[in-house]
Amino acid sequence: MTKVQAHPDPRQLLEAFEAFTAASEHLQTRYEALQAQLGQLQGELQTVLEAVPFAIWVLAEDGSLRFTNRPQGLEGRFLQPPAPWGPGSPGGQRRFQTREGRELIFEEERRSAPLGGTIVTLRDVTEAVLMAQQATREDRLAAMGRMAAELAHEIRNPLGSLALFSGMLVEDLVDQAGPLELARKMQEGVGRLNRVVGNTLAFSRDLHPKLGTLALRTFWEEVLCSTNLAEGVPWENQIPEHATWRGDPDLLRQVAQNLLQNALRALEDVESPCLVLAAIEEQLEGRSCWHLTLSDNGCGIPEEGLSKVFDPFFSTFGGGTGLGLAVCHRIVMAHAGLLFIESEPGRGTTVHLRLLAAPSA
Repeated sequence: MTKVQAHPDPRQLLEAFEAFTAASEHLQTRYEALQAQLGQLQGELQTVLEAVPFAIWVLAEDGSLRFTNRPQGLEGRFLQPPAPWGPGSPGGQRRFQTREGRELIFEEERRSAPLGGTIVTLRDVTEAVLMAQQATREDRLAAMGRMAAELAHEIRNPLGSLALFSGMLVEDLVDQAGPLELARKMQEGVGRLNRVVGNTLAFSRDLHPKLGTLALRTFWEEVLCSTNLAEGVPWENQIPEHATWRGDPDLLRQVAQNLLQNALRALEDVESPCLVLAAIEEQLEGRSCWHLTLSDNGCGIPEEGLSKVFDPFFSTFGGGTGLGLAVCHRIVMAHAGLLFIESEPGRGTTVHLRLLAAPSA
């Protein structure tokens, strides 16, 4: 018996085709939406990676570059090669010099990538390192200040008696040229010791700044001109007219005078001396600051002395008391500011001084 094959209903075929077409169009729409969403996420991820405050390099196992969020590279050079993305990089803290000559400190971390290779991250830790160094320095100076204050108080009373008796001796020997000269030298020595004691007590006393507004450009020009510190030394004042500090004018004038005196002493034997003042505005934790630099092309400071320049009674110049920079440090700390020095023997020194900006009127 022959079986008759049933033909499919055309209407059912049409309905099935329409359903398949609708499903295909729906899938296509969903696919395009997912593609757009993926593209948006990739764009957002790229934006985030470019905005993060550290650099990222993803290296293949052969060392070739897979990805970086700093395709333009870093403007400057590492003082200890090789670069982080190169073979043999030591990791840890790396010193970096910008094209402008500013020295930065980066923290390099290396870890294995999930699909093989290496992920290298480079984070700017300059601010944290400088603040930690300053805090350590402040603790050391505070302890030295307490000890110095106790010694100064013990010395001051007998020193006062010596000053009185040396003065009387000078008066008594006014008609005797030889002994008078010796008495005057003794009086001068006592006077110098008295100034050292006075500076030591000034260094150790508590500071309470009376805050006001300082127009930086005018402030530094007045210090330069009123003390005649820059006679015979060409200097440039590149500080913007609108730059300001929130600080105590009298205390900060001491800082300015000490820093300028050091700079000018470093320029004494330079054929073409030059002194440059500049300032840039920075944002620190949402607050505006002005970062001032005082640069000279003088003798510079050796590396072994650079770590000691803020210590009391340490001086790179003969005849100094070694209290100038220590006092500067204490005044800047009382203003919650930042003070550090970069120097290279034979090329000069740059002093960095950052304080909060005065509130805008």
